[in-house]
Amino acid sequence: MKTRSRLIILTALLICLDAGCTRQPRSVDTFYGTSYELAKVSQIYNPNAGIHTGPPMGLEGSIAEKVIQRYGKSYEKPAAKTESYSILVDGMTKK
Repeated sequence: MKTRSRLIILTALLICLDAGCTRQPRSVDTFYGTSYELAKVSQIYNPNAGIHTGPPMGLEGSIAEKVIQRYGKSYEKPAAKTESYSILVDGMTKK
């Protein structure tokens, strides 16, 4: 009787361990290959995009200039100071 109950417990333990080692879906798996597909569709949509040597189309000149100026100003001021904390793993030490 003890042997049978031990066998049942061991089997249940192995089933639980096996279930814990199964591969769980991740958020990265949901979007795997999306960037490749977008690049492929973009090339199919406009296969001569590299041949066009004129100015880029999109923003008007005055708006684009303001965007570039704002981007340049973002590097003028220093980054905000952040606090950092240290955790000693090996114990406390005297100074």
